[in-house]
Amino acid sequence: MKIIQVTTFFHPIVGGVETQALGLARALKKEGHQVEVITSDSAKNKGRIKEKHDEIDGIKITRCKTWFGTSYFYKIYPGLIFKLFKKDFDIIHVHGFRKFEVYAALLVTKIKKKKLVVTSHNPFVVKEKSRGKVLNFFVKLHDITLGKLFSRYIDQVIAITKEELEFLEKFNIAPNRINVIPNGVSELFFGEGKKENFLKAFNISVTKWKNIVVTVGRIHKVKGFQNLKHAADHMKNTLFIIAGADDGYLSELKKYFDSNRNVILLERTVSHEQVNDMFALGDLFVMPSLHEAFGITLLEAMASGLPVISTIHGGPKEIVKESFGVLVEPEKQKILTNKIKWMLEDEKRLEKMGIEARKEAGKYRWKRIVNSVVKVYEEILSH
Repeated sequence: MKIIQVTTFFHPIVGGVETQALGLARALKKEGHQVEVITSDSAKNKGRIKEKHDEIDGIKITRCKTWFGTSYFYKIYPGLIFKLFKKDFDIIHVHGFRKFEVYAALLVTKIKKKKLVVTSHNPFVVKEKSRGKVLNFFVKLHDITLGKLFSRYIDQVIAITKEELEFLEKFNIAPNRINVIPNGVSELFFGEGKKENFLKAFNISVTKWKNIVVTVGRIHKVKGFQNLKHAADHMKNTLFIIAGADDGYLSELKKYFDSNRNVILLERTVSHEQVNDMFALGDLFVMPSLHEAFGITLLEAMASGLPVISTIHGGPKEIVKESFGVLVEPEKQKILTNKIKWMLEDEKRLEKMGIEARKEAGKYRWKRIVNSVVKVYEEILSH
């Protein structure tokens, strides 16, 4: 099959959707399909990417000029429409819902009589207070106008969580046009990381610490790293490592943990290899986000053999099981602290939970996920 993936941002931009789009492209290519990616030239809040044509692992990448953005995650680049019209393809697979890309692809596929698949990536988990009044108004306006009018014409929607189903049905999308297929996790994280490489790369000494708690994500308030403050204050013998680049919240977070000598902020983008090395160093992974659409870093930690504590809001509640993890209300910091203490107090239990975590993560290997996606493609192409 000839498949064009469309996503607002793509490699080298780092993020959950970007990671999944790249992982799926690689998995499809490995299965013998022809895959190409069309994206914007936006680098989110860091200007533009200069290279308009690129390639990674044999996957061609085309970047279109961004005209403007309506928010941090929503970019308008009309050149996408013209690029799609020129391409030869069987399927367009768009990553994202309530997006310009969906309507551009819908226009092209209907005129060219081709098929459209949209992975929604669970935008419904975002709380209204996280958006602001103006953006909330336009989201609601979209949902009762364009969303309800046109979403029904998407050939197949892939939801990454079950909780999305009730929201998607409000857009008049027939239930038989919706499939639940979770995100995939890279094979890299099933391999053993090298903690000594991580310690050397970031000049960290761990000899004085009894336990090490790790977490990773962009440094933004919604990622909830500030919720670890109580734990850091009351667990002086535990080192907390927060890996990720600034997304507008670093200066405030640094002030928040200014008095905590047991908190390390890496303050930069960390490669997947380095994250895997960090996981090899850690005893426990914590995801204290206010909400998570899915929680791919949670799966990566599990694949590395780490027990997990995660936010109860969003995708993680469909992933985490008692045999290897705990779900918490992240802003209840005292409860979060007690759960971290409980997890770390029994080494044998912690080790057993790590084994169970890796076993569960195996259900999300790309080989398994890509087979489900290909079945969706084959089904719509048969009609």
